[in-house]
Formats: sequence, C-alpha cells, structure tokens
Amino acid sequence: METTDATRSTSAERRDERFLLACAAVATVGCLLATATPIVAGASAAFTGSVVTSGLLGTLFAVQNLRLFRRDRAVALAPAALTVVFGVWFMAAPLLYTTVGFLATAGTQLAGLLVAAFAFYMVVARLAPAR
Repeated sequence: METTDATRSTSAERRDERFLLACAAVATVGCLLATATPIVAGASAAFTGSVVTSGLLGTLFAVQNLRLFRRDRAVALAPAALTVVFGVWFMAAPLLYTTVGFLATAGTQLAGLLVAAFAFYMVVARLAPAR
C-alpha cells in the first residue's frame, strides 16, 4: 500500500498531537500578549494603533489555527503560516518606530518570538515528511 504525502504528514502530526495543540495555544496567547503590550506600556499612538490592529488580525488567524487543529487533529497550513507572519511582524515592528520604549519593545518582541516560533513549528510539522 502506497502512502501519500498527506498521509505521511498527518501521521507525523498525530505523533506530536499534544505538543502541536500546545503550540497553537501558545501562538494564540502570544498574539493576545502582543495586542495588550503597547496599551499597558503606554506606547505612542502610532505604535499602539499598528500593533493592536495587527494583534487583532493575528489573533483571528491564531484562533482559527487552534480551532482547526482541535477539530481535525491536523495542521491547517494557511492559518498557521499567516500566524507566523504576524509573529515576525511583532518582532520587527518595534524596530520601525523610533520612540517605542523598553517595555513596549520587549513585550511585543517576546510575544512575537512566541508566536513565530510555535506557529512555525506547526508549519514545519505540516510540511515535513514522516519520521
């Protein structure tokens, strides 16, 4: 019996199911953290507006990623990949604004690191061949 790429990746995902579920949850919490950080830190209006708007959109994709993984027990590539994009943006955004402040920079970048790392793991788990 021949296995397809989808079958191989799904079987790899099944072995990592609990960790992948944790990855989706951490990415979702990271998006929420990135959304709240500039507000709590009292960052500039431009930075706050940009990151909060991005955070809400990132949270939308992260929640969809979590929801689909819980439902299908397989990584949905589109929301996982878009979640990675927002994680990278959260890491880069403080570097583009001149007066962000330490707390807003550190919090947003930490949240971005969590989002990007854990969502990217999900993307790689989806694309990687079976072990």
